[in-house]
Amino acid sequence: MAPANQTASAGSWLTTRGRTDSDAASVRLFCLPHAGAGPSAYNVWRRFLPERIEVCPIQIPGREARLSEPSITDCTTLIEAITLALAGHLDRPYAIFGHSMGALLALDLAQSLRLHGLRLPSHLFVSGRNATHVPVKHGSIHKMTDESFLAALATRYGGLPQEILDTPELLELYLPILRADLTLLETHQYQRLAPLNCPISAFSGKDDANVSNAGLEAWGEHTSAAFQTRWFDGGHFYLSGPSRTPLLDFIGSELLAAADE
Repeated sequence: MAPANQTASAGSWLTTRGRTDSDAASVRLFCLPHAGAGPSAYNVWRRFLPERIEVCPIQIPGREARLSEPSITDCTTLIEAITLALAGHLDRPYAIFGHSMGALLALDLAQSLRLHGLRLPSHLFVSGRNATHVPVKHGSIHKMTDESFLAALATRYGGLPQEILDTPELLELYLPILRADLTLLETHQYQRLAPLNCPISAFSGKDDANVSNAGLEAWGEHTSAAFQTRWFDGGHFYLSGPSRTPLLDFIGSELLAAADE
């Protein structure tokens, strides 16, 4: 289980710095990171989304500002901690976005919030991953040697930035974070629960070999409300390239429409 200091304070779990006045925001967008990433992956979104949307990246232990804390490699423990952290921040409409590993966490988090009797999201956005219940075709890699681990990452996701690979100190820092996240993913136990009653939108890059049309469409089984898929130009990390603009245009319009209902 997670140490008490990882679950006690919402302040360490949420980053809300940016140009948006949180008191004036109509809707919050909680963002969950992909494997190896931290909240900074979403900082730039504040410049592209309307001011009425408060972007709230979730900061999980073991990276960036929480680098000194041990990573959480058990998904149930992590989701419980995030649920407790968000409980006091659901006073207005909100949505959840997750990419890759974050998509898996996003669904589990929404289900956990429902189980705790808390306000449900107005929308769930999942990206860069087949639906959680779709069997993963490739094998486990989190116990591989560093060399084999890096090779597998390159094959599946395009590998690490060259700057990290060329800097031993950065690689030494980054590898444990990635290995912890892959441990969480590869030991995750899917539990089928009743569909959510909030809309789900599922996204992918057209060139992402990890996502199939059937796998993306399968996210629809997790909602009794509206469901749609969208494909964008790019690969697994399409959302950090030119496709970021149409992606955020879509998310922004969906969030503001829900907030005005």
